[in-house]
Amino acid sequence: MKRTIAIATVVLLIIVYSLNAFAANISLDTSKTGDGVMGVTIHGEEGNRYKVMISKGSEEYTYDCFGTEKEYFPLQFGSGSYKVSVLQQISGTSYKVVQSKKVNVSLNVENAVFLQSIQNVNWDFDMEAIQMADDLAGSFSTVEEKVETIYEYVIQTVDYDYAKINKLDKQYVPDVESTHVSGKGICYDYSALFAAMLRSQGIPTKLVKGYSDNVDGYHAWNEVYINEEWITIDTTLDAVLGSIGEETKMEKNKNEYQALKFY
Repeated sequence: MKRTIAIATVVLLIIVYSLNAFAANISLDTSKTGDGVMGVTIHGEEGNRYKVMISKGSEEYTYDCFGTEKEYFPLQFGSGSYKVSVLQQISGTSYKVVQSKKVNVSLNVENAVFLQSIQNVNWDFDMEAIQMADDLAGSFSTVEEKVETIYEYVIQTVDYDYAKINKLDKQYVPDVESTHVSGKGICYDYSALFAAMLRSQGIPTKLVKGYSDNVDGYHAWNEVYINEEWITIDTTLDAVLGSIGEETKMEKNKNEYQALKFY
């Protein structure tokens, strides 16, 4: 039986390509593209909403952009030429492109992007969650041991928040520290927390969105790079199953998961 532990779906955007002058001050920071991330800062008029669109070839991801602090977004399709655009809301789901830049990316290290702090896997070494990851993994020497101990911690200490999914804002972005402190979250929160804790240990980890044979609706999970292979891990599913006394295995059958987006 599938478990209902999904995340909200994405709203279709109508995009108008019009590079007109406007009130916002936009800064596009390319200083960390070698690590696979792009920094964006937007100082716009109060009440205006903005999005960031990043594309490479046929791949195109769109993100909501919040506040005036710099946010980092992944360049997850390897080295090459990217296009980064900032969109301003016209009305409803209609947006216009107000700034666009081509960015040539040459990665310093393969999989570097999956070690970084980005908008939906936002972490720093001062967070309690990250300090806990260091405490848990510090006594182990192998990647497998570090992943296993952090995995066990997450599935045993975070409970699925069934009430949250019904009132979730479509712009929702996980807060790693809040999930850790509250001990509650949905699949998006589980996968962001797990990714942040592993990345802080130098272990490349993807946050993945898509569908699973084991879950109803849109879902989020992780892929972790262990012994030169991406391993599928679903902390949300295992936490839910564990709460009702069912035994689970950390590594999942990748054929049971259909990835649509990864970060």
